[in-house]
Amino acid sequence: MKHPYLRSLLVLVLSMGAGLAIAAPSPAVIGGEFDGTEHAYAGAVDTPGPRSGGFASGVLISPTVLVTAGHVLRSAFEDQGVTRASVTFDAVADDESTYYTGTVHTNPAFDPQRASSPGDLGVIVFDEPVTGISPARLPTADLLDHMGPAALGGATFEVAGYGISRLLGGSNGGGQPSPDLTSGGVRNLAQEDFMSLTQELLRVRTSGGATVCAGDSGSPNLLGDSDVVVGITIGSLGNCNTSNWTMRLDTPSARAFLGQYVNLP
Repeated sequence: MKHPYLRSLLVLVLSMGAGLAIAAPSPAVIGGEFDGTEHAYAGAVDTPGPRSGGFASGVLISPTVLVTAGHVLRSAFEDQGVTRASVTFDAVADDESTYYTGTVHTNPAFDPQRASSPGDLGVIVFDEPVTGISPARLPTADLLDHMGPAALGGATFEVAGYGISRLLGGSNGGGQPSPDLTSGGVRNLAQEDFMSLTQELLRVRTSGGATVCAGDSGSPNLLGDSDVVVGITIGSLGNCNTSNWTMRLDTPSARAFLGQYVNLP
């Protein structure tokens, strides 16, 4: 496995260069809380590279399938001629962690030129089932639409992801704050509030002083305190921001892709 510093560095590069117009597309949780084993189905994807190495995130949705952001698998794997990926579900990802290996599959409908491409999803299919971890649950069809405006307006969410978890500099350290490239690889949790909904995207805002930042595209966004993953983080409005865009998993397009790999609720 690669050095944690290099892992974090690549994820920062991906967040600035993957080309999503709405955001830097690899946010992570800054100001969140250490998750420990509470959301053990959230995993760290070890991204390879001639561009060094890094972490992205994903979520286990069956014993053999992890879903993540399509732009992660396209940029960090397929564009580099890599078809295999390693994932750990340890709360702290490092060289001593347990890794599961599988094959990457980016949604063929993913269009990197579209900021809100409904195909920004991908899966890693493991060679062997992941044991000892209960997968997260997928939402039923059109779950967020069926909730209605009143329920959505008061809805809360949780995001669990790896990646850069603190800034350096700023008011206490002097100069402009910048991501601490050594702080990735730790699963952190933040609370979110509903902002808006489109046909393909859920927009949420982190609360309690937490922000999303470089290092965690593919992190699961969970409805309330449940294990139902309604969306996958694909970007934020600027690097290190409280506004988080997630690709919905309850839409017909998402279900058409995921249904090739898992049984849908």
